[in-house]
Amino acid sequence: MSAIYKSGEWLINEVRRTKLYAESISFWNLGQAGILLKGTQADGLICIDPYLTRSIEESDPGTEFKRAFSPVVAPEMLHDLDGVLVTHGHDDHLDLSSIKEITRVSDDTKFAIPAPLVSLVQEHVANKNIQSAKDSEPFMIKGFKITPVPAAHTEYETDSLGNHLSLGYFIEVNGIRLFHSGDTVVTPQLIETVKEFKPHVAFLPINGGDYFRSSRGIIGNMSFREAADFSAAVGVDLIIPIHYDMFPNNRENPAYFVDYLFHHYPNQKFHMMVPGERFIYHQ
Repeated sequence: MSAIYKSGEWLINEVRRTKLYAESISFWNLGQAGILLKGTQADGLICIDPYLTRSIEESDPGTEFKRAFSPVVAPEMLHDLDGVLVTHGHDDHLDLSSIKEITRVSDDTKFAIPAPLVSLVQEHVANKNIQSAKDSEPFMIKGFKITPVPAAHTEYETDSLGNHLSLGYFIEVNGIRLFHSGDTVVTPQLIETVKEFKPHVAFLPINGGDYFRSSRGIIGNMSFREAADFSAAVGVDLIIPIHYDMFPNNRENPAYFVDYLFHHYPNQKFHMMVPGERFIYHQ
């Protein structure tokens, strides 16, 4: 994948120029699970799981995890960020290189990190800027109300204090409810929790998993079928598939997702975003 919808200063200028009104939200696809969210000026700007470097392949040139496209924006360009939400500790979600650069250019960005992983970022982020994210304990980042929910990647894992290593996030802003699942499979608990939240927009992985990837240590996610069925079960208005585009060894053809929706849920709203693309959702 060589073409980028928008990138660099062009993308950052678009973020700054975008104006929002009541009951609307804008978001940009950063690739993999990365999403940039902007509300009104009072709501601010937050980013979820920014992997904006090549740190994985640079630290291990022999890795099979090589980016299919360049980062759409350099992390140091995100100096206006009010917050960063990290879902779990895998390097394409908790990218210390991106975090270090964001911290270098911004003294005020708050980093929400699953509680068991806080120690990984403490030497790079001032303690006053770390939000220890725990299941069902909401917090605010500017105008965003954020509630962490457990994610099963591919099972629920907790530390000795019962804090979850993998999280999704419920996000409420400007009258819109969003759910970013992080990396997870579908569980009865997740269905019931998300159904109660009633998200307008859900960001869900569709790359799935299988024996051969698992045998190489690649942990699975919900499949394109499960993402569609899950969305129908919980009543999502708009599905935004994620986690299918960056690594050729662990991605899925999004056309399968579209075909499955066409045959099983033809009235379900969805949008396939390309890296750097903006979407404005209005309720």
